[in-house]
Amino acid sequence: MDEIIRFIKKILMQIILYPLRVLKVDNNKVLLINNLALKYSGNPKYIAECLYGKYPDQFEIVFAVSNPENYVELESNSRHFIKFNSFQYFIAAMTCKVFITNSGGYSYIPLRKIQYVIDTTHGGGAYKKNGLDMFENTWLFRKDLMMSSKKTNVVLSTCRLATVSNTRSCMIPMEKYWEIGMPRNDVLINGDDKVQKEVKKKIGLSKNDKFVLFCPTYRKPDDNHFKNSVAVSYGIDSKRTCDALSERFGGNWKFGIRLHPRIVNEYSIDDGNIINLTDYEEMQELLLAADVMINDFSSSMWDFMLTGKPCFTFAIDLEHYIKTTEVYSPVEDWPFPKSTNNDQLVKSILEFDEIHYAEECKRHYTDLGGCESGRATQLVCERIFDISRGKYTF
Repeated sequence: MDEIIRFIKKILMQIILYPLRVLKVDNNKVLLINNLALKYSGNPKYIAECLYGKYPDQFEIVFAVSNPENYVELESNSRHFIKFNSFQYFIAAMTCKVFITNSGGYSYIPLRKIQYVIDTTHGGGAYKKNGLDMFENTWLFRKDLMMSSKKTNVVLSTCRLATVSNTRSCMIPMEKYWEIGMPRNDVLINGDDKVQKEVKKKIGLSKNDKFVLFCPTYRKPDDNHFKNSVAVSYGIDSKRTCDALSERFGGNWKFGIRLHPRIVNEYSIDDGNIINLTDYEEMQELLLAADVMINDFSSSMWDFMLTGKPCFTFAIDLEHYIKTTEVYSPVEDWPFPKSTNNDQLVKSILEFDEIHYAEECKRHYTDLGGCESGRATQLVCERIFDISRGKYTF
């Protein structure tokens, strides 16, 4: 029933918004949305920043967020923040030349063929299954997917396995995939010592502190994918973790946690050693600043792998996850040392082998057909410029 209601709502929205097609499309207007978090972050942010810096005053850059009042200081003549799903947002959607998103959000908008849609996606690598590989392959669900597929001009991909898998599961033709990696990962591949130092200072660390970042992904309260995610007791012992890291790598370690952006009941671990970074907007900055990452099933492990720094997998429900969640690349093939309890995690840290880890990461990247270029932001912005000037036809 939920599936039927969602589909009907999308059809009604297209009917309601259709009259706005009389408005003229502005060749210099770019609308961006981080539809996963509705904040100024992720792949869309890195594209917006590049456009703003590389092509000053040549574009009207419009970014849709949940709270535009939080970004007043970033407003300018060429950069604006509007409220997602407001009337202003729909006007922007119907008049922009380029529509950029990291998580759909345009299937219900009656876009025109002269508008160009870039889906940057939001998960690197090829891990949890999605689309037709995850849900029942019904006629209605296929129609729902096709509403987005027909409007999509290009989808960014981080690896060949993701391209092949998503071509089937999301019903988007393979020729629409652009294997250049994610804009947000350029900074991780190329590095930025200045940003790294600024982030550590911003979150209250001294220049001598070491930083471990714990990034658990979402858990569903039931099998309904469209419900909000809930936080659970993840079971990690932050003090034992930091002590083990100090013994293995040296230094004074601080433990930070960042929950998935769709979490609705922020879970607080009762430990004074925790730095809660859930509200820190830009995940990649935290990954850049972290010396070690601890993950469970989040695709951010792919991003962090690109830095070459140690990543560990910790999940007390790992066996349950393996039994109940279908993945494109088997968990046992992931290169990150795996733990289901704190004793195992401590052991994995103390016995960490840099050379073996590097070899395993290289194997994993090759097996998945990794195609991160480190130039994704630049390449996307150059295409947007060419589109706006009529130099790129589609």
